[in-house]
Amino acid sequence: MSSVQGSLDLLRGTLAVGVQAKTASVRFFDLDGHPLSEGFSFRDPHLGRSVAAGLALDEDHRVWVADTPASRVRCFSLFGREVGGLTTPDQRAGTDLAGNVDAPCDVAIQAGDEGERVVVVCGGERRNAVQLFDPSLGWMRSLASLGDPQRAFRGARRAAALGRFLFVVESTPRSVQVFRDGEFLFLFHVPGRAGERYELTAVAPLPDGRVVVACGGTASALLLLDGAGRLLRVLAQEGPGEGQVFEPSDLVVEPGQGDAHTRVFAIDRDGVRVQVLTLAGRCLGSIPIQAAPAARRAREKEAD
Repeated sequence: MSSVQGSLDLLRGTLAVGVQAKTASVRFFDLDGHPLSEGFSFRDPHLGRSVAAGLALDEDHRVWVADTPASRVRCFSLFGREVGGLTTPDQRAGTDLAGNVDAPCDVAIQAGDEGERVVVVCGGERRNAVQLFDPSLGWMRSLASLGDPQRAFRGARRAAALGRFLFVVESTPRSVQVFRDGEFLFLFHVPGRAGERYELTAVAPLPDGRVVVACGGTASALLLLDGAGRLLRVLAQEGPGEGQVFEPSDLVVEPGQGDAHTRVFAIDRDGVRVQVLTLAGRCLGSIPIQAAPAARRAREKEAD
């Protein structure tokens, strides 16, 4: 299973990109790939490292970041000042309890009747892997895997919100669970070719009911699926070049007038770049983020 190496979110024309080495950083771009600011970096003072495993922008211009090794969801201003967040008391760390924020791997913002909700995803096999917190960061509820509160999520990795709906990626069974108003609706598995090793890493729902998913591993790809999980189109296949993807770790979609004008932003190659494609499968180029690590360059060469 590949580790998370980059995260994305998109709000009102601003693309936020999270990457990490020992120091995690968040950068901001417009939808044409031009930097909007220098962004900011952070590192947990006790651990000496941090990770921007998942991030989300809210309507109050705050940046929420899932810092996995610190077991903390951090909240920053756009200028990088930490203004709050969620954490777990030391004595509860490592336990599968409601309200625990233990090794979070993603965070999302979902609109609710009483304001925005913070959705926190923690990996591993947990019953409380996906939790909702209110605007004051009070615990609201844990989502029930397959509608069964005693059943654990298996490798929950990402969550994506669209109105009342929440889509939760499980990497181990390569499936997506769909919830409405916090209640389980249905599950679909992501198709793959026989004999190929792949890992489901991210999902982006579309207003018309279709979804885009990212797959990592030796069968890395971006796929367009219908609302039942049936394959409609392969947007990008495995590879390091433009128009291909190499272990994508996150994606977001900017809806447009038709598939030719709807843009998909996918971060891959260990957070080296953000690739931009249309729903019609055309590559519009890429946004370089950072230099490729030597180990990743070697694996890409082998993949060629």
